[in-house]
Amino acid sequence: MARRILTLAFLLPGLLISSVSGLAAPRIAIIIDDLGYSRQQGQAIIDLPAPVACAVIPFSPHGRRLAERASLAGKEVLVHMPMATQGHQKLDRGGLQNGMDEPQLLEAVRQALGQIPQARGLNNHMGSALTEQPQTMGWLMAELKAHQLFFVDSRTSSHTVAQQVAQQVGLPNARRDVFLDNNRNPVSINQQFNRLIRLARQHGQAIAIGHPYPETVHYLQQVLPLMEEAGIDVVPVSSLLSTPAVTTATSQASVNIRTSSDSPISIERARPITTRP
Repeated sequence: MARRILTLAFLLPGLLISSVSGLAAPRIAIIIDDLGYSRQQGQAIIDLPAPVACAVIPFSPHGRRLAERASLAGKEVLVHMPMATQGHQKLDRGGLQNGMDEPQLLEAVRQALGQIPQARGLNNHMGSALTEQPQTMGWLMAELKAHQLFFVDSRTSSHTVAQQVAQQVGLPNARRDVFLDNNRNPVSINQQFNRLIRLARQHGQAIAIGHPYPETVHYLQQVLPLMEEAGIDVVPVSSLLSTPAVTTATSQASVNIRTSSDSPISIERARPITTRP
């Protein structure tokens, strides 16, 4: 027990402070993106000892099987939908391109959902350009609502309107608060995880996004079993959704979009198209 406490103090300084009696424990959710190109990396995420969400890229070589395994293991599955970027990076097969009209976009979304039938929600893969477009986001959110899914805004642009549009159409939604591993150095990952915990303590909950890097997997393998001891609840991302009530007047109103830059933006990384083991 003493060794566990020392380990926890090293990984998460300051988190052994006892929770105030009667207050709910802070809640965190973790989404791991970019699953589907490596079977081994995907399985390592599925095997993590907590309800980590698995965001799977549709049409990826191992995506279907990993989504099945994740669902069977009790993990929530998301479609990690490729979307157009400001830098015009090449998208994975089936991605949402700039210039698509509504029928083209909806067909692409439906095909992606058909690839990952276990999905309970969707988040954006890249998308710094597309998530800034209110009309396009409106088409997407209406389709997700028709499928009774939820949306998590990965916030790859400081000018994203995606979550705001989801809120307006009445789609359950959330936003990423922290990226764990823009820098894969273990010290940086630890700093970002501590930031996640601080935000959860301040606001009651917080959501992180990471990737199936060996450094991230190893860190989470070590720290997730210690969260109960630290007074932190690790929960499915669906537990942290905002579910807006939408009236007819609201749903027919024009979108009044405000942008913000209160959350650090990720470096958009296009996944390689070639199959990896």
